[in-house]
Amino acid sequence: MKILVAETAGFCWGVRRALDQAVDLAKKIDGPVQTFGPLIHNAQVLEELTEQNIHAVEELGSIRGGTVLVRAHGIRPETFEQLRATGAEVYDATCPLVRKVQKIITKYGNDGYDIVVVGDDHHAEVVGLRGYAAGRCFVVADEKEAAGLPEFDKVCVVSQTTQNDDTFARTVEVIKHKARVIRSTNTVCEPTRDHQRETIDLARHVDLMVVVGGRHSANTCRLADLAAQEGPRVLHIETDAELRATDFASCTAVGVTAGASTPEWMINRVVEKIETFNPETTSRISSGLKSLLGALAASNIYVGIGAAALTLAASLLLHPLISRAELWPLMLTAGLFVLAMHTVNRYQERSHYSGWGTFSPRSFQRLQQAMLWVGILALMTALGLALSLGLNQFLALAAFGLLGAVYAVKVIPLSWARHLMGIRRLKDLPASRDLGTALGWTVAAGILPLLTVGATSPWRATGVLVFVFLLVFLRSALIGVRDVQGDKIMGMETIFKVVGKRRTKTGLVSVVAALTVLLLGLTFPWQGLPLAGFLFTVVPYVCGVSWLYHQRLLPKGAAGEILVDGQFLLAGVMALMWHLSR
Repeated sequence: MKILVAETAGFCWGVRRALDQAVDLAKKIDGPVQTFGPLIHNAQVLEELTEQNIHAVEELGSIRGGTVLVRAHGIRPETFEQLRATGAEVYDATCPLVRKVQKIITKYGNDGYDIVVVGDDHHAEVVGLRGYAAGRCFVVADEKEAAGLPEFDKVCVVSQTTQNDDTFARTVEVIKHKARVIRSTNTVCEPTRDHQRETIDLARHVDLMVVVGGRHSANTCRLADLAAQEGPRVLHIETDAELRATDFASCTAVGVTAGASTPEWMINRVVEKIETFNPETTSRISSGLKSLLGALAASNIYVGIGAAALTLAASLLLHPLISRAELWPLMLTAGLFVLAMHTVNRYQERSHYSGWGTFSPRSFQRLQQAMLWVGILALMTALGLALSLGLNQFLALAAFGLLGAVYAVKVIPLSWARHLMGIRRLKDLPASRDLGTALGWTVAAGILPLLTVGATSPWRATGVLVFVFLLVFLRSALIGVRDVQGDKIMGMETIFKVVGKRRTKTGLVSVVAALTVLLLGLTFPWQGLPLAGFLFTVVPYVCGVSWLYHQRLLPKGAAGEILVDGQFLLAGVMALMWHLSR
């Protein structure tokens, strides 16, 4: 059974823009962000938004001041005034493509044209569009309803942005015979057009089409209808929990697409679930291996092992003659500290577990306390080991552990934050997650060994610390790319969100180039074989992983993270091989 996934499936840029605006507002204010109507027609994403204190309000009477965000669908002009009259601070996240339709209606309405909107009469976008018409405004779903329209002197015809091109064209043909003057503008947005075109093409080549998205999402329902018109069976589902093996029993090819309100992580879960119904790709061994990888990644055990491996490489780079008795406490301390910091961070950001195949928001709530205690125990053990290494090592680790604990806590008063570009916590600093993660690992895997065993030269000490920082920054940035590409709800804490795709790609290439130059510089003669020469194998590895990320070819979920963190294991293995060969 082949599984074909639409490339354009998932969030459109207008939805993503509104979500980003809501998240950025939530970090700047005290109290909730109220969205006028659901920000997105997806119950699972709304659950994540609730975790971040972003709540939908359906009625004007329910608003008593505070902060209100107008969703991407837009609203009527008079509704803006009514919202402001409640005393609320109103922000507008109307999709620019919807705003374009509003301006067309306003222009022609003011010139005496009647308005016809081709769309769903009760859809939020259409309700808002009607408010921009100066005179008569009619809404028709298709050419059949258009046949019942009156005669027009002058008429302007536009489309709901999530309509269908063919439906719009057929409807305009009918209206032409009813008007002396007609001005028609096809305002179906390009993301919708791409979604529909690809869904139709996919439906022609499969036995079963799975359409993922909210049942109240107009664009998702339209995708399901278009797919059904091409002949295959269609399953319109909201989550992977609705899938049953019997639905795929006789299928040779399955297509998967999704509406503009469906995040990529949800699409990935659906694909993973379908794969379990495929006897050609599923076995007891592969299922067990997948579960093991998921558990190692989600529990942060794997990333802790990676930190220990990187500490081994950094310690040997700093002082090739370090004893094995000195290595083990350093590796254990770094591994436990990194495991603790990542666990505590995921506890603070628990809504992001929805991006994992292993956890959902509800299932993680049952585990969050246990995960928190695991993180606290690991941190206490790491601090105890650091104290056994020396007071300076303990103070360095404790200081950064404290920063990690308050990373997501709003410590700056709102009145001060207004003068600091809305920054209220460390998390609000641009690229804070990528920089903070790299600094934390550098303390554990670089500074602790440096304080414990020293270095053969100041130049080498600097080079090793920079090596650790760059390698971890690269890892964090790639995970950030994965999170953004997977439609996780995030603020500006990743470099990808701060500088965009093109500059992130340029930055990552620069990091790889700097690593190359650094390792070449560290390769000059030591006792025995040069360790930096062994570690140079990490460079082509990270180049390959980076290329896979930017081509969107990296395995999804835990497997992808396992592959990224493999660079640390590779560094540790190469360092161990060099150490044993001396």
